[in-house]
Amino acid sequence: MTRTVGKLVLMNPATAGAPFPGSHPTATGSEAGVESTTDMPAASPIDVTTEGTTVVLAVVRCLDEAAGGALLDAASAALDAGPTRRIEVDLRALDSYTDAGARALVGCRDLGTKLPEGLHYRTGRGPGREALLAAYTDQDATPTRW
Repeated sequence: MTRTVGKLVLMNPATAGAPFPGSHPTATGSEAGVESTTDMPAASPIDVTTEGTTVVLAVVRCLDEAAGGALLDAASAALDAGPTRRIEVDLRALDSYTDAGARALVGCRDLGTKLPEGLHYRTGRGPGREALLAAYTDQDATPTRW
């Protein structure tokens, strides 16, 4: 399942310093943004691959609210399609994120409780790790029992 949410736009000198509302800097300190479009289809912000009974959901570029929704949709589809035993959310290709996008990571964790091997995250240094930490900053430290 793929869902098109927009396209990345190039910045010119006049717009390069203008931040996008609610976005966080990339590893190089610039801002990233997505412009909605209907005239040109764009790639999904989620790359889905299967490794045996593990589904890998790789978030590319920016984890904003739209990409977070696409991530949750992809995780739900992986559960429904079966026989998925584990979901891995790969954040290593992330350039930037918003708080709304980061919250989707908690939603994925909740979906992962339905899997025999659960949900796992792949991160490195930079925005992927920062998004994961931001997602769980306000979460209760006590695990939830279902």
